[in-house]
Amino acid sequence: MLAGQIELILLITGLTTAGALVLFLAPVTMMKLLFGQAPSDALSLLIARHWGLLVCLVGALLIYAAYHAEVRVPSLIVAIVEKAAFALGMFLSPFRRRPTVLGMALADAGMAAVYLIYLTGL
Repeated sequence: MLAGQIELILLITGLTTAGALVLFLAPVTMMKLLFGQAPSDALSLLIARHWGLLVCLVGALLIYAAYHAEVRVPSLIVAIVEKAAFALGMFLSPFRRRPTVLGMALADAGMAAVYLIYLTGL
């Protein structure tokens, strides 16, 4: 079932994930909006920008994998690890009480589950 729709799934989830580029471009505004706290020093700002860029690149990889089946398996493994780690980190943090963070964590957990189901052929 998923195999027939995987290109569309990867395209949509990849575009959504690549939206993290806004965190790279406007880290103070986005961190305040998402987590209720802005980066307080140069190091925090650097880490927030870097995180936004890395997540955006995972999204770009998913978009690429939608059109290039030969990179799909390694791309999905990378995405599963990134999304599961983010979701777990957010579920275990005090930020889980923020609706936006909870929504992002649930979305990433769901995406990781869909990718895993596709890879295992369930």
